[in-house]
Amino acid sequence: MATVELVQERLQSELIGIQSQGAGNSIEILELRVAEIQPSLVVEVDVQVGGDHWRVSLPFSGQEASMVSGDLDDRAVSYLAMLVRTHLFEWWHTKDRERASKHMGRKLN
Repeated sequence: MATVELVQERLQSELIGIQSQGAGNSIEILELRVAEIQPSLVVEVDVQVGGDHWRVSLPFSGQEASMVSGDLDDRAVSYLAMLVRTHLFEWWHTKDRERASKHMGRKLN
């Protein structure tokens, strides 16, 4: 089973920096922490978007969280990084309209 430290290190190497999603939308991931991996996977990211800093908590459960229960191969890391990126953009686009999304992030400045 992968450790919190290993999952964090592997995700940081995939995700720290500017993440883009078509049409000029970008989010810069400044910091990434893995808060827990069991029973669910919780990834916390500090991001900058348009000059604003946010801390976002992204919880994963079920099949998504089970990806770190075995060996953490390159394919699993790439897929998990894609999930983090996707959920982060979904949070950004829905944070002002959806209650669940609103509670996932906190503005730092």
